[in-house]
Amino acid sequence: MGDLVLSKHHPVLMYANPQQWLDILDKVEQLDIEIIVPGHGEVYSLNALHQVRAYITDLLQIVTDAAQRNQGLDEITVPSAYQDWFFTTYFKSNLQSIYEWIEKMGKD
Repeated sequence: MGDLVLSKHHPVLMYANPQQWLDILDKVEQLDIEIIVPGHGEVYSLNALHQVRAYITDLLQIVTDAAQRNQGLDEITVPSAYQDWFFTTYFKSNLQSIYEWIEKMGKD
C-alpha cells in the first residue's frame, strides 16, 4: 500500500493525480481485503481506506467550490473532520496541488 492509505494522516498530494489515487483505492477495495498494511505506521482496517477516499473527495469538492466562488485557497481552513489528523501542515499544499491539477485538467 505504500503511502496510499495512512489512517488519520493528511496524505501528501504534492505530485499526485487525485483521480488516479481514488481509482486505485477503488481497485484495492474490490480485492475484498480486511487488513491494510501501509508503508509506515500501524496495520489498519478497510475503514482507513474509506477515510482517505473521503478526504480526497472532500478536498476536490472544496477546491472546486472555492474556484467557482473566486475564493482564495488561503481562506480555507481544515474541515473539522480532519482537524485532529496528523500532518495538518499538508492541508494547504494539498489544496494547492488539487487546484493546479484541476486547472491542468481544464486545459487538456
